[in-house]
Amino acid sequence: MVTSEQVAEGFDLGAPKGPLIPVQHTVSQTWRMSTSRGSFLVKELWSDGDPYWADQLDHRMTIEQRASAAGIRTPLTIPPVRPAYGWAGRVAGRGAYRVTEWVQHRKVSDEDDLADWLGRTLATLHGLESHEGSLEPQYYLFPAEQWQEWAVRGIEQRRPWASELTEHLDKYLAMTARLRTTFFDVGDHVITHRDLVPFNVLVTTTGPVLIDWEVIGPDSASLEAGFAAVTFGRRDTSYVRRILDSYRAYGGVIATGLGENLFAHKLGSELGRLTKMLQDALDRRPTRGWQTRYQDTDEGVTQLIPEVLATAARLGRLATELAL
Repeated sequence: MVTSEQVAEGFDLGAPKGPLIPVQHTVSQTWRMSTSRGSFLVKELWSDGDPYWADQLDHRMTIEQRASAAGIRTPLTIPPVRPAYGWAGRVAGRGAYRVTEWVQHRKVSDEDDLADWLGRTLATLHGLESHEGSLEPQYYLFPAEQWQEWAVRGIEQRRPWASELTEHLDKYLAMTARLRTTFFDVGDHVITHRDLVPFNVLVTTTGPVLIDWEVIGPDSASLEAGFAAVTFGRRDTSYVRRILDSYRAYGGVIATGLGENLFAHKLGSELGRLTKMLQDALDRRPTRGWQTRYQDTDEGVTQLIPEVLATAARLGRLATELAL
C-alpha cells in the first residue's frame, strides 16, 4: 500500500500529519489524509499496470471540468506533480491515483429529498456532449452462449445454486436480449456520469456534491434518468415521479414508448452484480468490495438469482403505476 509521504510527494501536499486513513474499499480504495496544506481524499484508480482504458481519463477529465463549469458541484481536484492520465498521477512510480480536497459531508439519507437537484443535474449532464460510436459496455450484458456455459459449469462443479440458475435460464436470456435491444434502439446516447447513485453524492451545508467521475462514458440519456430516478426514489413511486418531472422541467427529454424499459439501466446494473458474482464463484475467487456483504460468492449467487428476477417484476409494476 502507498504511504502518506509518497502521496504528499506525488501531489505536492506538504508535510503529512499522519498515515492514510481508510475511508472505504468497494471498487476502489480511498483514504483521508491530513497535511500541512489541509485535508484531502486520496483515491486509487489502479495500483500497478495501466488498464486498456487508461487513456480515456483525459477525455473524462474534460467532461468533469465542463460539468463543473455548468454548475454541477464537484470536489476540487489537486493536480499531480507529474500527470499520468487526466487528473491522475503516479505514486512512488506506480499505478494511478487521484487527490481531491476533503469535503465535509454526510451521506444521503432516506429523509433527503433530492428530486429538484437530481433533475437539474441530469439535464445539465445530458446537454454536455452527444455520442455516436461504440456503446460498450452494454450494462454487463453477455451472450446466450456465456449464460449457458455458466449453467453447465455450475452443474459440473455441483454449486448450490446451479439447479435454480438452470431453471430460470430462459428468463435471464430473455431479459438480457430485451435490455440489449433497448440500449441500442433508444438512440439518445450522450457522454455522462454513468454512476449516479446515492453513494456518490455528498450532502453538505451548501448543497449536494457529485463525486466519482472516473467511469464517465456513453449512455442513453433516458435510461440514465430512469436509473437515477428509481435508485434515489427507492420504493416511493411519488418520489420517482417527481425526479422524472424535475428532469423534464429542466429540459431533459425522455424517449417515448419505453414503458418498463425506462428502467433498463437499473435492471442491467443488478444483472451485472449477478454476472460478476457468477464468474467469481465459478473461478473460485474470494469476495471483494461490495461482495463482502455475503459470506462467500456461492451465497451471493444463491441470493442474487431470485433477487434480480424480483427486481425485474418490481420495475414492471413501477412502470404501470407511473403510466409509462
